[in-house]
Amino acid sequence: MLQMILRKMMNNRWLVGSLLIGLIVAVGLVSSIPAFTSGVLQRMLTKDMEEYQKNVNRFPGGLLIAVNQNKLGKNGAVLVDEMTAHLQNEVIAELDVPVYAGVTVLRTIPFQAIQENIQPKSLLSSDSSRIYSLSGLAQHMTLVDGRLPAATPVDGVYEALVTEKALKDRRMVLGSLYELTTNQVEGLKVRIKPVGVFKEKEGNDPYWFASTSEYSSGFVLDERLFRSVFLEEKNLVISTEMYTAFHYQSFRISDTEKLNSLVAGIEGKLQQHGLKKAEINVQFPAASLVGKYNEQEKQFKTILWSLYIPIFIMLGLYLVMVSGLIVERQRTEIAVLGSRGASRMQVFSIYFMEIAILGGCAFLIGPLVGIQLSKILGVSNGFLEFVDRKGLDVTISPEVFVYAAWMVVACITLVLISVFLATRQNIVTHKQNMARMSGSAIWHRLFFDVLLLAISWYGWYSYQNAAETAAKTSEGATAISIDFLLFFVPVLFSLGFGLLLLRLYPWLLRLMSWAGRSFFPLSLHTTLVQVGRASRQYHFLMLFVTITVAVGMFSASMARTINQNAEERIRYQIGADIRLKAEWQSDKPEVTVYRGGRNAEEGEEAEVEQAPAAPPVQYVEPDFEVYSRLPEVEHATKVFVNGLAEASFRGDPVKDVTLMGIEPKEFAKTAWMKSDLLPHHFHDYLNLIAKEPRALLLSRSLADKLHVVEGQTILLGWGDSRRVEMIVYAIVDYWPGWNPAPVKSTYGSSMEEQYLAVANLPFVQDKMRLEPYEVWIKMKEGASSESLYKGLSQEGVKLAMLNNAKQQVIQMKNSAFYLGLNGSLTLGFLLSMLVTFIGYVLYWVLTLGARKLQYGVFRAMGMPFRQLLAILAWEQLLTFGVAFAMGMTAGKLANSLFLPALSLYLHADKQVPPFTVISMLQDEQIIYTFIAVTLVIGIGIGIVGILLSRMQIHQAVKLGED
Repeated sequence: MLQMILRKMMNNRWLVGSLLIGLIVAVGLVSSIPAFTSGVLQRMLTKDMEEYQKNVNRFPGGLLIAVNQNKLGKNGAVLVDEMTAHLQNEVIAELDVPVYAGVTVLRTIPFQAIQENIQPKSLLSSDSSRIYSLSGLAQHMTLVDGRLPAATPVDGVYEALVTEKALKDRRMVLGSLYELTTNQVEGLKVRIKPVGVFKEKEGNDPYWFASTSEYSSGFVLDERLFRSVFLEEKNLVISTEMYTAFHYQSFRISDTEKLNSLVAGIEGKLQQHGLKKAEINVQFPAASLVGKYNEQEKQFKTILWSLYIPIFIMLGLYLVMVSGLIVERQRTEIAVLGSRGASRMQVFSIYFMEIAILGGCAFLIGPLVGIQLSKILGVSNGFLEFVDRKGLDVTISPEVFVYAAWMVVACITLVLISVFLATRQNIVTHKQNMARMSGSAIWHRLFFDVLLLAISWYGWYSYQNAAETAAKTSEGATAISIDFLLFFVPVLFSLGFGLLLLRLYPWLLRLMSWAGRSFFPLSLHTTLVQVGRASRQYHFLMLFVTITVAVGMFSASMARTINQNAEERIRYQIGADIRLKAEWQSDKPEVTVYRGGRNAEEGEEAEVEQAPAAPPVQYVEPDFEVYSRLPEVEHATKVFVNGLAEASFRGDPVKDVTLMGIEPKEFAKTAWMKSDLLPHHFHDYLNLIAKEPRALLLSRSLADKLHVVEGQTILLGWGDSRRVEMIVYAIVDYWPGWNPAPVKSTYGSSMEEQYLAVANLPFVQDKMRLEPYEVWIKMKEGASSESLYKGLSQEGVKLAMLNNAKQQVIQMKNSAFYLGLNGSLTLGFLLSMLVTFIGYVLYWVLTLGARKLQYGVFRAMGMPFRQLLAILAWEQLLTFGVAFAMGMTAGKLANSLFLPALSLYLHADKQVPPFTVISMLQDEQIIYTFIAVTLVIGIGIGIVGILLSRMQIHQAVKLGED
């Protein structure tokens, strides 16, 4: 049985191989979802911990277990031993992560320290002294002075180390003797002599979770001596701290449950020893950082599933098409088996075993393909853009194989549908159906095209209603949400649109044949007859090509729309490539707080001393030419921004106006502005104010508030500066670096309008006041920010503010959402082209093989080889070419109908600049090039030419005899 199945598969190796490719791609694609998700979240986790360490200046992989008791326990040595055993055997071993360093800090009860041989005797300090023990101290400290203490008492005296701070603050001298006593243990006296001074070893050593200043009030003894005397013998330890610095880069996203439950598990273990919760302190920053990742993992998988929906539908059509071709070639054999007594289950089991073998191969190979696909997704920097950076750290996990197994089951079920339908026929019904091939396809008889278009219309209508509701109620939310219907409905529309055109296409071919019957060449007339009479034969191929092209166009436009809108939003908010502000020297006095007297009677308000009125601050303007000399700088300009200006016109002033002082010529060379935001190019507005020093540009919100129009004069100023008359030259809705969207009030739920006034900087500085301004910079093409930063450092520029548009765009593209979006849509686009090519070539190879007799007869009748190639060319143009045009039309319609709904799910209805749908010509050119290459290969330069050129007339005669 198995041998027969393998022989059968070898006889149809091209079809079986194509089916195996489809199964492997489908399984690999599904396998990439958990692999890519874990890889992205792993990168996010590592970056979050690195940012935490940078911003908080605290090691995120540090686990601190601290026990601080108010009184001495019964047996501190047992507690320390059990804490150590639990840490080593159940925490470190369970996490299975490398450890940078570990330290156990033991601390005794407080003592009073008195220096001996000093008359009169006095306490060493007002603070109590303690005795410490640090495990492994010698490998992590530097001996500044003296020597290491002895491991045993010397003449009843314990030798100890002290810190540099203790030596200085407590005026200690090495070699001096100190007597330690305590009220908690009657008659106890401890004699200690400091013999060495230590400090932390240079470098960022995670061993020092607490700085050496924490031990400045005590003495550090040798660890073995401390444990034997003060822990085991005298039982004087009241505080135990165990710190372990894990290699946090080795934390896996699959370990989130372990990391989350670590703190609670340790606390529960310690409470079993009778410790109170208030005496236990367990700190593990990594646990708080990974707490959010379970929810993010669910969201990210939802995003990937949503983005993969069009690809899955495309692959499903491909598998159905290939399995249909396999069954079609063997339908006669299936019918004969059924007529000769084979049961449907027997026939079905043969094909089930064949598909199961292919499914098993796909299950073994698919996850490996999924890992490689995940790595490709990880290096995407945009749609069809890849960068040379470290790929994602993805591994094959059990979850990958679970996803792969379910996908294999789904694919096998889908492929076996064609087999199940074929087993229902015997030889008689098979011949009857072959004779009825000219009838309508089942999807046309059931009006699937109308149903799919109706569902698509309902989806579009729902989006429109949701968008109108969001426009009325939204308050500028920024969170990103994804609705899988947003990706599913456009595919249904493309499918329904393609089916509708295929319903009309045979009528169009008949009309063309009738209209051109008298002057069409023989090749075209023959093709019209062939395609028109056997239109069902080409329907699935044409539908497949339509869907893949439409999916490719929709994926390209969606990626371009989301990416470019996000990039334009960042660039508009900043206003230029670089926006910085340097610190200026001034005579501004330090801030002094004046308070009332402390002796004011209760209930009586304290008298507040009034601060003297300060004169205006005088600033010293730094050399601006420094910025023009910086490396990689193309243009730089001064931009004064004051958000507390006031404007008035025949009434009360409008406060909190953003005044922007610019140098029009340099501003035009430096600032970034989207071209279609204003009625005229924003350079035209700069030319207006460049001609008149008092010229002013107002935002529409401010003009409406003041009730002014162009040509009127208003007063403008800020604080205690002079109010100056300025003339309104134009009113604008947008301006680089200024967001016109209302913001929520700080003191309530109301929305506050934003106001803008743009003036000439020299006029503002001359008539009002010189104050620190920002510097806007335009970088050269391809310039790096690192060289600019080095230049600023070399010039000694101290920055008070820095915004880098390029770095923010990179950070945006490296986020989980955009990484998944760009990678998934790029992958979908490339796969749609690849699968289209494989399906197209496969279909035509099989079709040509099945029609050898017809082509041989044409040659036997004397038809030239060139005319035969013309027939094939027309046939492919009227099938694949028309399907391509249908796909392009469906894709463009889907873009215009459904892509505007992205603004709803990206919460971009309040976005500045406004959300726009973007389609790049270069993406269409890629599709055009691909189609052209595919047609050329299919028409004859490759497979078609070889097959026909090898076909001889005697083969046609032999085929006719058979």
